[in-house]
Amino acid sequence: MNVDIKTLAHELIQWGIDHQAQDLYILPKREIMEVFFRYSKSKVIFKELPLQEGEKLIFHFKFISGMDVGERRKMQMGAVEYQVKKQQRRLRLSTVGDYQNRESLVIRFLHAFGEEPEYFFLPWQVAAIKAYSHRKGLHVFSGPVGSGKTTFMYKIAKQITHDQQVISIEDPVEIEEATFLQLQTNEKIAVTYEALIRACLRHRPDVLIIGEIRDRQTAQAAIRAALTGHTVFTTIHARNIAGVWQRLKDLGSDLSELSECLAGIIYQRLLPETNNEKARAGVLFDYCFQWETTPVGKWNNFLRKVWAYGFISDQVFYEEQDQVIKN
Repeated sequence: MNVDIKTLAHELIQWGIDHQAQDLYILPKREIMEVFFRYSKSKVIFKELPLQEGEKLIFHFKFISGMDVGERRKMQMGAVEYQVKKQQRRLRLSTVGDYQNRESLVIRFLHAFGEEPEYFFLPWQVAAIKAYSHRKGLHVFSGPVGSGKTTFMYKIAKQITHDQQVISIEDPVEIEEATFLQLQTNEKIAVTYEALIRACLRHRPDVLIIGEIRDRQTAQAAIRAALTGHTVFTTIHARNIAGVWQRLKDLGSDLSELSECLAGIIYQRLLPETNNEKARAGVLFDYCFQWETTPVGKWNNFLRKVWAYGFISDQVFYEEQDQVIKN
């Protein structure tokens, strides 16, 4: 089987962009390489390749993204601007080798910001979130990997600021937005989240976006920025609304400071829409902007509403009903 690797690579990226896929996987499976795309929980198998051809495909993507093509054992991360239909598209890549020294690759599609309209099950949720996002303080966006929280955070920031100044700090920059001042961390030269946050506050941004809170230092820096009267947007990994609060506590956040600066928590998930031939997924939110003790969301209430409207199937409803309230 003779495969033109460059042509196949371009075909895969083109297909993923055209169909708004979240990820492209190239994984070893027995004597073949399985190439498939992922949409939320759905998997679309695109092609099966001989192992050697699959390895060449991974080599090609590693090469164009500046990764070490000679290293197959260690995990590697990379990114590349890929030209499709005369437009540059940003891809994020990750490789890892298994115990048999067989490498696998995952490519995350970072779709052009604002290019495709998101599908919201309850559009009035977006209006409510937007209304509260004007407030000073810390706004935390959460949800599973691939749920679109960064894209939505950017969307809200752009809508509430218009021509005002938005500064983002990310590792790496995922979505390019010409109207934002976008900064990227670089641990090798001590350009950390904390250092960039301190520098950005001197610019007095109308909205400061901190890509993700991953550690104690970033959490503390984000809280300090919010306490100085800035509007700060950030993301964090948690299972639900209350889990965001707990996660910030676990990272050593002072509860009195957190209570003072935390303005809102937004949680979102992608759910497959009922009877949609294109496998489109919709976004359902949970959020909390006012509380006295621990923030609590209303996930099951919102979920039951979209189920009652017929937007999601019985199976999705029962699978998701307790998903975000389990410990």
